[in-house]
Amino acid sequence: MFVHRLWTLIFPFLAQASKASQLQNIKSLLDIEDNVLPNLNISQDNSNAVQILGGVDALSLYEYTGQQNFTKEISPGTNSRGLVYYSNNTYIQVEDASDDTRIDKITPFGADSFILSGSGTINNMPIGNQILYNLSTLSMAPIFDQPLGSVESVLINGTSVYFGGNFSYNNGSMTGHSALIWDSISNKTQLLPFGGFGENSNVNSIIKLNDDNILFAGKFYTLDDSSALITAGSNNTTNSTSLLNATKLELGQRIPLRYATWDFQGSTTFESNSLVCPNANEDAWVYPATSGTLVCKLPYEVSPTKVRLYNSQDSDGEISVFQILTNPSNSIMNLTYLDPLSGKLKNCDEFCPLYSRATLLSASQNVSSPMDMISFLDNNNTDVKWSSDFQDFAFANELPVTLLKFTAINSYGKSVGLSGLELYQDTFSTYANNSLNEYGCSALANDSSSSTLSSNSWYNGLGGESYIATEYVPNQDEPTPRVNFYPNIVHPGHYIINTYTPGCVQDHTCSSRGIVNVTMWNPQNKTMMKTYTIYQNNDNLKYDQIYSGYLDFSPEIILEYVSGIHTSNTATVVVADQVNVITVLLDAFSTLSESANTKEYIPLNGVLQYQKSNFTSTTSNETKIGNTTLNVFAVDNYPNNSSLFADTNGDRLILGGTNNHISIIGLNDNLEVVLSEKQIIQGDVHGMTQTSQGLLIFGDLLSSNNQSSVLLFNGSFENVFNYSRTVNSAINISLANNDLIVFDNDYIVNTSSSAQILNSTSFSLSLWSAGSNGNDDVLFSGAVSRMQFGGLNGSARFLSEDKVQALNLDNAVVPYLAAYLNESTTAYAYETNLLNKIYFSNNVDPSWNWSTSITRMLYANNQSLLTVGSESSTTAELSIFNLKNFTMIANETMGSNAKINALVNFEKNSSLLVGGNFQMSKPNCSGLCLYNYESKSWSTFFNNTFFGEITQLSFSAASQLVISGLFDTEEYQSVRLASFNLTNSTMIPLLTGAEGKINSFVVTEESIVAWNDTSLLIYRDQEWNITSVPGNDSSIGSVSTINTNAGPGTLNRRATNNAENGTILLLSGNFSIPDYGNLQGLLFDFETWSPYFVSESSNTSNRNPTIFINRDVSTEFNSQIPLSNLNVTETGPQSASSQFPSSSASSELKPKSKKRIDRGFVVLIGLALALGTVSVLGIAGVILAYVFKDPEGDYKPIKPRIDENEMLDTVPPEKLMKFV
Repeated sequence: MFVHRLWTLIFPFLAQASKASQLQNIKSLLDIEDNVLPNLNISQDNSNAVQILGGVDALSLYEYTGQQNFTKEISPGTNSRGLVYYSNNTYIQVEDASDDTRIDKITPFGADSFILSGSGTINNMPIGNQILYNLSTLSMAPIFDQPLGSVESVLINGTSVYFGGNFSYNNGSMTGHSALIWDSISNKTQLLPFGGFGENSNVNSIIKLNDDNILFAGKFYTLDDSSALITAGSNNTTNSTSLLNATKLELGQRIPLRYATWDFQGSTTFESNSLVCPNANEDAWVYPATSGTLVCKLPYEVSPTKVRLYNSQDSDGEISVFQILTNPSNSIMNLTYLDPLSGKLKNCDEFCPLYSRATLLSASQNVSSPMDMISFLDNNNTDVKWSSDFQDFAFANELPVTLLKFTAINSYGKSVGLSGLELYQDTFSTYANNSLNEYGCSALANDSSSSTLSSNSWYNGLGGESYIATEYVPNQDEPTPRVNFYPNIVHPGHYIINTYTPGCVQDHTCSSRGIVNVTMWNPQNKTMMKTYTIYQNNDNLKYDQIYSGYLDFSPEIILEYVSGIHTSNTATVVVADQVNVITVLLDAFSTLSESANTKEYIPLNGVLQYQKSNFTSTTSNETKIGNTTLNVFAVDNYPNNSSLFADTNGDRLILGGTNNHISIIGLNDNLEVVLSEKQIIQGDVHGMTQTSQGLLIFGDLLSSNNQSSVLLFNGSFENVFNYSRTVNSAINISLANNDLIVFDNDYIVNTSSSAQILNSTSFSLSLWSAGSNGNDDVLFSGAVSRMQFGGLNGSARFLSEDKVQALNLDNAVVPYLAAYLNESTTAYAYETNLLNKIYFSNNVDPSWNWSTSITRMLYANNQSLLTVGSESSTTAELSIFNLKNFTMIANETMGSNAKINALVNFEKNSSLLVGGNFQMSKPNCSGLCLYNYESKSWSTFFNNTFFGEITQLSFSAASQLVISGLFDTEEYQSVRLASFNLTNSTMIPLLTGAEGKINSFVVTEESIVAWNDTSLLIYRDQEWNITSVPGNDSSIGSVSTINTNAGPGTLNRRATNNAENGTILLLSGNFSIPDYGNLQGLLFDFETWSPYFVSESSNTSNRNPTIFINRDVSTEFNSQIPLSNLNVTETGPQSASSQFPSSSASSELKPKSKKRIDRGFVVLIGLALALGTVSVLGIAGVILAYVFKDPEGDYKPIKPRIDENEMLDTVPPEKLMKFV
């Protein structure tokens, strides 16, 4: 099944599918629909007509489902670990992933697939196995059956894929390191012919040089099959000085036995100092029988790799057969040795042979090369050798040892004896307790490691353990606990260094352990190499690796107290055990691989030219890895153990790593180095990335003025970006026709302009990895937020052809409210420095200011008067200005906790009708009062028969005033919407009920639309209906009417006839809709909801965006009819369906013409007046017979009647006519 799935995935690659992007296919697979926006009638001639105010900083028109995932500015809490697909300005989240998932590399493969490398899981599939992700089917499959670890480089070479990094892979017969090949045709995994690059290697780059040659660059110095590095020598003569004296090289360390205790009962001679410091000319132990036992009890536990035995110098006491038993295993050891007579490796256990001195001397005189006296075991980690004085016996199993029992089973003479016994281990241990570092031999003093302690009161740890400890209380005139370790590195080579910390459970110090710092120094140049913080409250023994790499000197390692872990403790226990050095490979080891007369060993240093044909040739003696000029170049020009990176630019190979330079290499057709140049740099290269501008080189590079820098090479070098710290990754991605480089997922640069891009509400990006193919498919791991229109600076205007543009008002004005004055001037209310002011679009900025928010502005064109209302918890203000000379003609305060919501002007009376939420005592009026700005006096409106909050006032005709809010009259309770006839002083309740206030309303040619926080209440087709805004947490801010050019019912690609004369409602607010996310703009054509826009406000704005229609509304809020009768007469509920005057509030972006009363509304008023004579009981019976029912589920217009929560206590009279 797995093979079938993988074949399905790679089939498009093999078939070379069409080269179109996968965008439409992915939309189809994920049911993503395009949101076709209507062509709103926003003419270019009046491009300021529809505006959005309130601090909006960025805005996107909603174009497809799922777009909401990419409009919210990225924050630290944003999940950026999944997969995002991008093409043609469309972002699609194709896969989610948890926070512990890390996709480090995305490599395009074929026409429609990508290879994912990293860690963690995606879709329950381990990414470490390398995932093949197919865009045609949005399916994935693992390439390997085991995780690879860290993958740094992937090369697609036809149908073969090369993986490089830091990992190991076992194919059943061999373990390869840091490189692997996948054949996509056969779906088989292959090690390289030479296995890989050895343990602790790393492949940083894989470059295709030509069809037959692949270049590997990284950190390596050998191959898993090191025989591939042996090539034919230039002659058959032996230069003895070039051969290593095998007896002088030790891969392991001698274990100090100075403080071991010995059981030598019955012996006639025993000198422990002589035994552990062998002298071939005298015996250290003699037992007067042909068999005897010597027991060594070690001062601490060790894991020896071999024992070296010096037979007795007395031919009568030489041992012929022996065995070794150890504790705690209490078993006889299986030993391996190199037989001096046959030259072969042999094994023994109970009866191991020890040759006489004479036999060893004779055999040593007959060897043709010192190489005949040494052999290497355990992947070259252990050496066994012999000489004329001793024999080595390696432990076949590495076991912990606390006691060693040596038994001489037989003798060549009459007694048994030894001149020396040495134990070796494959690590170099340096103990904090320096006495454990001492061999006790003056001849070996220079070879031993050592340590020094601070002058604290150090004491030994638990019995049988090697660690020491001290208690430390800060600020007590006591030195800071400190241990200096000096491991002795004799032979240059590659090493791993670990520091050990004993567990705290056994010595009961877990609650008092502390934190230490471990720092490794190069004493030659006094530079710090590594530093780590280590917590010492581990339950059991642990080790921490502090270094892995090349050493040709003895480092100094310092362990020093930092702090306690628990602040409640006054004393901290600091422990120190040992630093352990593991030999990986010695420089001199290459010489050991040389044959005495015919072979050479090819050295490597981070670069390997791999020629495939060399490994497919049938000629068995052909050189596999040649000593090519490229291989030699890295050896000759970079320090040992360099970590190198490689890439190409044009016909040049670029190589960089350490040693303060970058190499520019020219190759001929035979891939021979024919020229090279050095670009001197300060620092090391950590990587290279291809961009449209050239090859980007990054790391801890410094420019000439010591600024962190990134280099670009495109035939020559230039410093392109200054960055404040070391760059460890640089990812190239192309989005919206912009080539971007993201450094360490922190610093974004546009390569075209070399400008830094800061995350903002307009665009923000978190990027871990990215890949793109030639078909405009981009796949990346991260998160992105992009708004179509950014930098709006608080306000914007909608243009034709779905364009939005910032208003860019002078003086950084961010308006939240506006009023139309004339075709060239608009008044804007804005806040600055905690004051509220007014700015005019003709660049007039008067000094008027208010301490609280402006809630309403009204302009009377004939009088050139601007009225401003505000709200306040202390005192609201009503201010009137003459704009002919910019003088204030009135300024009134409204009392505490007051708010002005609505204003209409009676020009003939020089009076304003002020609606809002306030209470005045003189005169006594609540929510609705008249103010005469000539006499500067207040009066009640119709004898103060209105009580409550007024939210909006508007003239629907010359004598018809529509009032919304929640108010009572002397006759009616909880009126929410009413029509007031100014001529005959009659009021018709349109909506009543205790369900809350109506926030506002708009009037169209055929309907009236009122709204509260969550619903639209629409009178249309001679009936009231309620439509709830979609989403549980949605709220309406404003509603405006907009015309469309595309005809009625165009939303959501439906051919309906619901929109009247092409009118669409535009709602602003906050709308949380499952399918669309959080929106700030919705469209409604009286049947269908459609998302319109998403916006982001600036961080400094505390207001919600609102729509402002910048057109002449003078007829809606200015009346030429004088108020002649201030006495009110109210009609009964039978008149609840008063006339609804026609209004051109459909925003055709032209000054409004005089309104006409629709025929249906004339009938409504006549019926209402006639029905006023009908008895109250008869009317009530009819009303109760016609109640409405709430819709269930969909957002369709509902039929009468409305549910209990939105009951309409008044019913249109034309409905009652059916029953009269």
